[in-house]
Amino acid sequence: MSRLPRKEDINVYDTLDERSAVRSFLGKTREEIQQLLPGKYESLQEDLAFMGPVAFAYYAPAWEEFCRTRPSDDPEGTEDIVRWILCIISIRCNGLEDETPGSIAAMRRMLSWCEGFYNSPEGRTYFTEEARFWGYSEPRLSTPPRAAASLGRMRSAAPTPR
Repeated sequence: MSRLPRKEDINVYDTLDERSAVRSFLGKTREEIQQLLPGKYESLQEDLAFMGPVAFAYYAPAWEEFCRTRPSDDPEGTEDIVRWILCIISIRCNGLEDETPGSIAAMRRMLSWCEGFYNSPEGRTYFTEEARFWGYSEPRLSTPPRAAASLGRMRSAAPTPR
């Protein structure tokens, strides 16, 4: 999706969380969100977790770029980011049947980024505890069984995004 998400792309079910996402994201480009993330990622992650799947697929690349550009000399900050990503994925996996191929691809990329830190010695203990808390298993993070089944059904029913 190259156009900005509309209000109804962000607020699909008219929940309080989606209304908050509308206030934070409506009318903003990925680049604008990316500029906000360094100081507001904790509040924006919750909005990202609960917004509609079309909007999530649009805004997730801003979060991914924010993650890629994190300083490597800030392990505590990186652990926070990893924890928030696991939180986003966990929340979104509760409604996987509503996700789009684009939003699923974004979750997979985010999880892949997390796995890189899971394998680093300094983050292993912390990340292992977080992964267990959010329902992922060792030694490699994997999709929870219920989510894996949903992902499989969606993969066979939906065209592969390009």
